[in-house]
Amino acid sequence: MSNGIYFVFTLPPAEVTDEEFSAWYDTHVSEVLEIPGFLAARRYWLAQAAPNRPPIVFRHLGAYALDGSSTQPVAELGRRLEEGEMTIEPWFGDVRVEAFIGRALEDPELELSDHAYIVLSHAPSRFTTEEYYGWYYAHARENLTSEGFDAVWRYALTPDVVDRVSPSSATHAAFYKVDGELPELREALKRSFDAGRVDIPDWMPEGEFVSYDCLAAAALTRSPSIASSGH
Repeated sequence: MSNGIYFVFTLPPAEVTDEEFSAWYDTHVSEVLEIPGFLAARRYWLAQAAPNRPPIVFRHLGAYALDGSSTQPVAELGRRLEEGEMTIEPWFGDVRVEAFIGRALEDPELELSDHAYIVLSHAPSRFTTEEYYGWYYAHARENLTSEGFDAVWRYALTPDVVDRVSPSSATHAAFYKVDGELPELREALKRSFDAGRVDIPDWMPEGEFVSYDCLAAAALTRSPSIASSGH
């Protein structure tokens, strides 16, 4: 079964250092992975991946592999947070959060790699959702002709937590496993475009593509039940 995914984008308050935020988030990840249905997690620090795309807001991502497409694990996470059953810092309420549940659009099992390149977007009005997913299937594979783009997983997104300042309209995510520094990856995409291997249609701005460069902030962590089974 292909994995679903839970994306949690966050922007810590200015007075909270990266070290303080990471220390709390490592504890948070361990508590989340005790919830049945959460299989694995990885934390990433985020940077702007494409200078000609909308600017990113969030600096940190928690990416969680889910057991299939069930939303029950995320609902249980929300309940535990509401009931005070998880570790919360005094500044937690000041963290900006945007979260999505992702339903896998293809079969391969997700790999939360050391370095990822994530693109969030939505279907322009000229397309139905299914037409857009079909276009993106081909587009993602065009991008894989670029050196350093090794694999891709695509997800249909359902909002779970809406950012209170600037709500996202994203309905699709492409999660690329990449290898190389960001300038090299950008140059590889440009070479593919110049060679005619990647098509960039003139309507792309209508889909509000937002691109993130994701560098692992911690090692991959598996749920205790998965880790103890040796898988």
